[in-house]
Amino acid sequence: MGRIGTRIRTLTSPLADRSLRRLWYARTISELGNWAARIALSLHVFAESGSALAATAVTAVSVLPHLGIGQLLGTLADRFPHRTVMVSADLVRGLLYLVLAGTDLPVPWVLALAFLAGMGDPPFVAAYSAALPQLAGDRYLVVQTLFTSTRQVMVLSGFALGGLLVAASSPTIALALNGASFFLGALFLVGIRSTRSSARGHREPLIRPAVRALTSDRLIVVSAGVVTMGALLGIAVESLVVAYAAHLDLGPTGAGLLATVAPAAAVVTSFFLPSAGRHRALVRLVCRTSAVMTAVAGLVFLVDSPMPLVLVGFLAAGAMDVLTVPAGVVIGQRLPQASRGTAFSFLEGVLMAAHALGAVTAGLLASVVAVPTAAALLAVPAGAAAVIGLVLIRERGRPDGSARQRESALPIDGAVPVPAAD
Repeated sequence: MGRIGTRIRTLTSPLADRSLRRLWYARTISELGNWAARIALSLHVFAESGSALAATAVTAVSVLPHLGIGQLLGTLADRFPHRTVMVSADLVRGLLYLVLAGTDLPVPWVLALAFLAGMGDPPFVAAYSAALPQLAGDRYLVVQTLFTSTRQVMVLSGFALGGLLVAASSPTIALALNGASFFLGALFLVGIRSTRSSARGHREPLIRPAVRALTSDRLIVVSAGVVTMGALLGIAVESLVVAYAAHLDLGPTGAGLLATVAPAAAVVTSFFLPSAGRHRALVRLVCRTSAVMTAVAGLVFLVDSPMPLVLVGFLAAGAMDVLTVPAGVVIGQRLPQASRGTAFSFLEGVLMAAHALGAVTAGLLASVVAVPTAAALLAVPAGAAAVIGLVLIRERGRPDGSARQRESALPIDGAVPVPAAD
C-alpha cells in the first residue's frame, strides 16, 4: 500500500500547477461525457439496425475527421495559441452534441452529426499535444501518465454510465451530458497558461517539416508504428463490444460493463510504467509489452473462450492503450517545437486511420465469421509490428556514454536533434 500511495502522490504532484490542473479538469470532464455518448450512440444504432457493422460505424465516423482534412485542421495548433484552438473546438463539439440530444433523427443523420462533431477533435488534439510538453516541462512523462490513466478511468466510467443511462431511459441523457461536458471543459481551458508553437505571425509552411521530423528518426517511426498497429486490436475490442455482449447473451447494462474492462486494464497498467528512462529503453518496453499482450488476447479470442477468460482477452487488449504514454513521450521530446502540433496531427491522423480501418474491418469480419474470431484476426498485425519494431531498434554494439546521455537528456522545448540512425 505504501508503494501505491507513493506512486499516486508522484502522479498527482503536477496538479499543483494551476494550468496543468485546469487542463486536467477539462480533459477529465469531457472524456467522461464523450465515452458515455459513444456507447449510447452504439447501443442506439445497434438497436435501430440490428447490425454489428452499423454499430461499428459509430466508431468509424468519429475518427474519419482525422483523415485528410484533420491534418489541415491540425496546423491551426501551430498558427494560433493552443488555448484558443482548444476552447473553440470544445464549443463546437458541445453545440453539436446538444443538437443530437435534442432531436430524433434517423441513423444516417445521427452518424452525420457525429462526424461533424468529430471535426473538432483534430485541432483540439494537436493543440493539446503541442501545449502539454511546454506546460509540463521536465515532468512530461509523469504528466502523460497521469492524463492517460485518468482518461482510461473516464473511458471506463463513461462506458458504464452510458450503458446504465440507455438501459434506464434513452441515449438522449448521455448525449446531453456530453454536450454540457464540452462547455464546462471550455470554461476550465480559458484559465490555463497561454502557449504557442511559434512566434506570433509565423506563417512558414508547416506540413513538410513535420513530415520530415516524423520520418527521419527511427525511434519515432517504431514508436508510432507499434502503437498504430496495436490500435487495430484495441479498436476491434471497442467497436465489437456491443456485438460481443450479444454473443455472450448480455444486455445493454452488460455491454456497458464489458466495455469498462479494457480501460480498467489500462488504468492498472499505468501504475507499472516507468517515470523516467532512455528513449530506446522506453520504445523497447512498448514493443515487448505489445507482443505479449497481443499474443494473449489473440489466443483467448481465437478459441472463443467462455466469459471468465473473455475478460482476460479484454484486459490484455486494454493494456495496449497505455503504451501511448511512453511512446508519446519519446515522440514529443524528439520533435521540434515549431511543428510539433502539425506533426502530432499527422500521427493522430494515422492512428485514427487505423481506428477507422480496424472498426470497419472488425464489423465486416463479424458479418462473415464469429465475433471472437474477428477480434482474434486483428491481433495478428499488432503482434507482427511489435516483433518488427524490436528488430529495428536492436542496438549495434554497445553505445558510448555520450550517446546514452544524448538520448536520455533531449530538451523538451526548442528544436530537437533527430539522429536518423539512433
